[in-house]
Amino acid sequence: MTELDALEQTALPRILVYLLKKGKASRTDLKNNIDASQQAIYNSLPILKRYGLIEEISETVFPRRKLITLTDKGQRVAEHLVEIEKILVKEKGES
Repeated sequence: MTELDALEQTALPRILVYLLKKGKASRTDLKNNIDASQQAIYNSLPILKRYGLIEEISETVFPRRKLITLTDKGQRVAEHLVEIEKILVKEKGES
């Protein structure tokens, strides 16, 4: 799987953009707020981690959830995805 092949996974860009907006999220937050199946979200997380786009941090206080955050690299990719979305929305309105 190439890097571009990985981004074709439906939930990947959605997860990145969500994390860019929210800063951090639990798996449950992602499941409840991203328009993708639970399976698609959970399958995407190891891919994002493998490419160094996200990291999981364990909370030290109750309820001790694992929170998912963007790495610096992930933030840069997410910012580009937001810019692409803006271009698509703008051009859709112009046509």
